Amino acid sequence: MPKQRNKEHRGLHKGWRWKNGAYRYRVPVGQEDMWDGKREFRLGSTLSEAHRTFAGRIASGDGAIVTFAQLFDRYLFDVTPNKARSTQEDEVRSLSKLRKMIGANPVDAFKPYHAYQLRDAIHTSAVRGSGETYTNRIMEKLKHTLTKAVEWGVIESHPMHDLKFKMLPTPRKSQIKRATSLSQVIDALEFAPQWLRLYVQLKLMTGLRQVDLLLMTHRNITDDGLLVTHHKTEASSGKTTLYEWTPELREVIREIKTLKPHSIHLFKTAKGGMFWNENRGRQSSGFNSAWKRWMSKLPEHQQFSERSIRNLVGSEGSLEEASNRLGHAHTSTTAQYYRLKPTIVSPLSHK
Repeated sequence: MPKQRNKEHRGLHKGWRWKNGAYRYRVPVGQEDMWDGKREFRLGSTLSEAHRTFAGRIASGDGAIVTFAQLFDRYLFDVTPNKARSTQEDEVRSLSKLRKMIGANPVDAFKPYHAYQLRDAIHTSAVRGSGETYTNRIMEKLKHTLTKAVEWGVIESHPMHDLKFKMLPTPRKSQIKRATSLSQVIDALEFAPQWLRLYVQLKLMTGLRQVDLLLMTHRNITDDGLLVTHHKTEASSGKTTLYEWTPELREVIREIKTLKPHSIHLFKTAKGGMFWNENRGRQSSGFNSAWKRWMSKLPEHQQFSERSIRNLVGSEGSLEEASNRLGHAHTSTTAQYYRLKPTIVSPLSHK
């Protein structure tokens, strides 16, 4: 078994094994009827597929949830498949880690102090960096599975909500280079290559996520405007946004269509392919390299991240307009994470 498969196999269900290019389950005696009468059942060639197959069989055979392993099974069956592929893979990794640590424990016995013990144990075992971000990502996943446990009637109250639990403090966000104004971004475009300048101009108009811009093709161009199905929520809400034509938007799209090499993709590599690697769920190193080369031409205090442009766009216009532009299902998401401008109030007068 390759080293990567060995790593992925840790913390999985008892009876699982990797054989002949697939994950397989050795069925306990007496349970063959749940597994098509087989003694060994093929679950799938990928870890996420194996989890979904296994969870579906367990859920159909016994709907009762007692342990965390059973809760994770239900979550992987009902919730995870509705998310983007990269998110699915991240959830499988996080829940595999949690399964190894608390899978046999009863859900209804989980208390806030258990959450703190688990958080500290994960943090101590982290092998990269300081471990705060890694730990919080796993604990956030546990928190959401417990939210579903309340919804499914497994527990009555959430042991990690309100003031019951706190995540680890993470490195200060001020260390992340952010664009603080539209003029800062526009001024920097003078030093960007043409295709990246057009990419940023389109992002400033739409606020689209990087994945949506990099996956965009000529099919997104319609008579009425730029029609985009948001990749992050495509499998769940299917949120679609039509960015109506304006003279500025038409001009940017016209220029993008003239970029060489000619390709169905609006933003493409030197060979006309996609920057986005759909199988790995992330952008190629080529895009990151181009962005870094551009930023290196600017003074350090004027540099900014690609993501911060979306945050900047989310600060413009009314809350409802910004929420629709960013493709959010709820304005609360926009208000919490994207409204960067300070609220303006008048001081209270005592006269």
